[in-house]
Amino acid sequence: MQKLRILVTTIGGLTSPDCLFALANNGEREVFLCGCDSFSGACGREFVDVFIQSPNSAESKEKFCEFIMQVSKKYHIDIIIPCGNDDNLALSEYKSHFDIPIMVGDYKDLLIAYDKLAVYERLSSTLPQYAPKFFAISSFDGLMQAIHTLGYPQKKCVIKPRFGRGGRGVYILSSPHLELFSIKPNNEVPLSFFKEALQAKEGFEALEELIVMEYLHEPFVSAYSLCLKGENLLTMEHIREWGNASQTYRGLVRYNQSLEELCGAVIREFKLDYTNNMELAYSTDNRLVLFDLNPRLGASSGVDTYLGLNFPYLALKLALGEPIAIDKSALKHKSFRFYRYFTQWWENVP
Repeated sequence: MQKLRILVTTIGGLTSPDCLFALANNGEREVFLCGCDSFSGACGREFVDVFIQSPNSAESKEKFCEFIMQVSKKYHIDIIIPCGNDDNLALSEYKSHFDIPIMVGDYKDLLIAYDKLAVYERLSSTLPQYAPKFFAISSFDGLMQAIHTLGYPQKKCVIKPRFGRGGRGVYILSSPHLELFSIKPNNEVPLSFFKEALQAKEGFEALEELIVMEYLHEPFVSAYSLCLKGENLLTMEHIREWGNASQTYRGLVRYNQSLEELCGAVIREFKLDYTNNMELAYSTDNRLVLFDLNPRLGASSGVDTYLGLNFPYLALKLALGEPIAIDKSALKHKSFRFYRYFTQWWENVP
């Protein structure tokens, strides 16, 4: 069997090596890995056969897709796996220009899935039990009205961009007593931070919409799913024991049928394909609600390869139209814990 030649984009995340390792050590076929990232020092560059610095897909979709097409032809790539939000959107929009599979859903569906306001509105309408309380605001006055409706100052609130990536730009509005002592734990900021920032911006340009959401409490749950044409095939639960909104350094992993059913309902509603990551936590009325939807390969899903569930490779097979086999019986009534740690690689500097 010839080597399967795979192009993986955005390989600079701290957990990118997990996915690259999973693809390379799939136990079924040999692969050639070509990786690209807009940052020349991307940590994944040492885990691929060839690394090439790419244009930034957030700056120009056209230049990025043209670059990907040229690289695909040069290295005779068989399939493309986009691992960044902007890469996903760009390649889904230009998918018809390529003659090889791309592990990405339909553009019209991704536009909704990457829009937090659209996701929350859709959930509130069709799956209200999984929807957080939220408001969309574009002014400081709107912010004040929203936070007081959500119970501030007795309750904390979360403020984040409508079109955000992962945990970027997410802040917790802290209680007033924290402002007195200038304490900012866990990305918490006082109201004065938003007042200064929002009122200043209102003075010279239209303010982009922000989402004000109820504060959710632990345990925080990361769900990783395999799916095809809006149907869920498998979901694994990662409970964050130590980490932050972007990374889990210690986590409990298990198969949870109830969570799988929840994710299945969301996958059907948003017509998701191949693989995705959902972030969930508990509301004040103790509902498990969805607060972040990532319709792409989740880097941390590579961890489950140790359990015999190679999410990156199984999702790749779905994109290639190949059958996959999943034995859920081996996962039931078992829990596993992973611990992440840092290592390093060195290079000579001229």
